[in-house]
Amino acid sequence: MRHKKTLIGAALIGIGLLAGCHNLYRNLEEPYMRPGALDKGITTNLDVYKFKFIDRYRVTHAWPVTSNCHYSKLPTKYTRSSAGYGEVKIVDDIYEDEKGIWQRDTPPKNISSYVRSKIVHQPIFENVNGGRAIVRYEDQEQGLQAMCFQAWVGTSHALTLMLYKRTLEDWETALARWSQGSYTDITTKRFAENIGGNDWHVFQAGVKPRVMNRIAGAFELRILQLGNTGYTMVFELGANQDSLQNPQAHAAMQLLFRQLLESVKVEHLTPSIEAELAELKAKAQDIQRQECVESSKKGKPGPWCKIYGFQ
Repeated sequence: MRHKKTLIGAALIGIGLLAGCHNLYRNLEEPYMRPGALDKGITTNLDVYKFKFIDRYRVTHAWPVTSNCHYSKLPTKYTRSSAGYGEVKIVDDIYEDEKGIWQRDTPPKNISSYVRSKIVHQPIFENVNGGRAIVRYEDQEQGLQAMCFQAWVGTSHALTLMLYKRTLEDWETALARWSQGSYTDITTKRFAENIGGNDWHVFQAGVKPRVMNRIAGAFELRILQLGNTGYTMVFELGANQDSLQNPQAHAAMQLLFRQLLESVKVEHLTPSIEAELAELKAKAQDIQRQECVESSKKGKPGPWCKIYGFQ
């Protein structure tokens, strides 16, 4: 299995959210809360993810360097741009078969829980005669986890990226259950916007009161069809009325959200694009091989180093 930083990054993020690591989040939030934050290019610190999708497209998008997307991927050490820090990451090909959604890792990584939903017949418990008992069963949807997520506790904002096996028609039904129906409310603004050749379906719910136990809340959701694959890529900016207590931070988050949308590219595969992806992958594997050489000198090569002949 390759060496990936996904599990480590996800664990650290999870620990921060569950344990309420206030100092960690404060360090990440502080730049957005300072006067003049929008003048300092703070929203340019992004990683770029590139991957072959369903063997028909190359998909590219950016994400803040302060969190980690759950793809199986490798760093390339190529910088994203000279405007800020961040690097290009090559994501293992995403493909589907009759058993699920996978990435071409060694062995293949099943990412169906992020991409597909499944209906589970779940027991519903209620208090009966002084104790808990099953009173009925209900079908509940599970799966469809966020592929990328970042929260800012101090400013009440959150960013989410989803890659779902869900059509636009399916989304119409799903949104009625999403965030207590906030995106289907009669006050929600719905329109289409083309950004960089991508036709986004936009749902703007506006700021609403904080919902208990939620960092942010339904604010703006954007859905993009990925060709004619039946998949959609979805970005959500979460906010609530508390977010407006710091207008500088709120404006910075909206600018960051816009930059993420502008970063998205969905391109039909061509020989030249295939060659570019292959070059990135070779570069990333060379980096990993060198890391294995160095770790073997210390007698501690990771299990992912077996593919390079290290035990």
